[in-house]
Amino acid sequence: MRCLLFALFFAPLVSCRYDVEGTLYGSNCPDAIESYEGDVRLLLEAHCTTCHGGASPESGLDLTNYASARQATLEGSLLNVLVLPESNSLSMPPNGALDSCKIALLQNWAALGAPEF
Repeated sequence: MRCLLFALFFAPLVSCRYDVEGTLYGSNCPDAIESYEGDVRLLLEAHCTTCHGGASPESGLDLTNYASARQATLEGSLLNVLVLPESNSLSMPPNGALDSCKIALLQNWAALGAPEF
């Protein structure tokens, strides 16, 4: 009988805990994105277009305009290299991975069909 009382009393106390702060408090990432012009373009300019822009973009990937950024995102070539481990030589950007919120922004944009406005 004592075991049953002990189990009934302590089981709820140990079953309601969180080990991951993000699970408990949620993500600090923005809930939604506006558009290419409102969010994505700025992210790409800050992290990608130095190499993937200009007259001779790296790997032939120009991310300075909506059409090419949309295509690279929707076909997966952009997102695939952003989620690689930093130890992988193909991981982008080469100077350090994007944080999870920035990757989520691009994934959400792709899920919406990569709207321009």
